[in-house]
Amino acid sequence: MIARILFSKALLLAAGFLTLAFVPGEMKAADGNPPQISFGAHKLMETNVEGPDVERTYFTIGENRVVFGLPKGWRLSTGDGFLLLPEEGTVDGEIHVTRSPFTPDFDLATNVLKYRESAAQGMPQGASKEQAQQPLMDPYPFNGWKSLGFVWSYGGQGRAMVRTVSYINLDAKLGVQVIVTTLASKQDSPKIEKAAKDFMASWWVKGK
Repeated sequence: MIARILFSKALLLAAGFLTLAFVPGEMKAADGNPPQISFGAHKLMETNVEGPDVERTYFTIGENRVVFGLPKGWRLSTGDGFLLLPEEGTVDGEIHVTRSPFTPDFDLATNVLKYRESAAQGMPQGASKEQAQQPLMDPYPFNGWKSLGFVWSYGGQGRAMVRTVSYINLDAKLGVQVIVTTLASKQDSPKIEKAAKDFMASWWVKGK
């Protein structure tokens, strides 16, 4: 638990730094007014003609509601982003979803170095023996999204760790890009990555 708290604080500080690190022109929609993202967990009831009504959980991007579900065995905290933590004693890691300082019109393929520079600035404090893997195109191949991912292995607090950072262009009508960051022990990294993908795959735009 202590390790998770330290990772969370480091990432939140890094997220604040990243927001300040780029000029305002890199975060703008086509009309100059970026839609607001409200990382909440609101409830709605959906009529089901074939059985009981279904309860959905959603957050908002601009005027659009985005429905999502949690992976089994995970709990959610909300604020400036989503923080997902596993049940105690299961796996060692955490998942963060935050707004990107970039927008979808800042092309993923042609600006790989800029994205990598942004992602690298959030490495946990005290990380050692950092090793970066090759960038991954479309690590989150859901809903027609385009994405770009980076992976680092490093030493932290006496353990082998893995950190991933993925920039995801959501549905075109939303006009926003989000970042999914995972922090995990090397042993549990595949399970944390799977949970992150399951969480993002559950997203769908319900509309207004």
